[in-house]
Amino acid sequence: MTAIEGVRFGHVNVTSPDWRRLAAFYTDVFGCEFVPPERDIRSGDLDAATGLHDAHLTGAHLRLPGLSDSGPTIEIGV
Repeated sequence: MTAIEGVRFGHVNVTSPDWRRLAAFYTDVFGCEFVPPERDIRSGDLDAATGLHDAHLTGAHLRLPGLSDSGPTIEIGV
């Protein structure tokens, strides 16, 4: 497989009806760290990206243990 210049792995999305509880699990059990800010997004861009009308995303990114600020994250939300 050939790498594409300028492209990197950014994050994995995990959804949960209780995203705060799941985020607490990842921080408590695996030592992930909260990456501010908490997300609360409604926009035309989100609608276009999801194909949904009036999409609403809430959640947060968590940094994986041992990775730098530019490393991939887990995005947990609903």
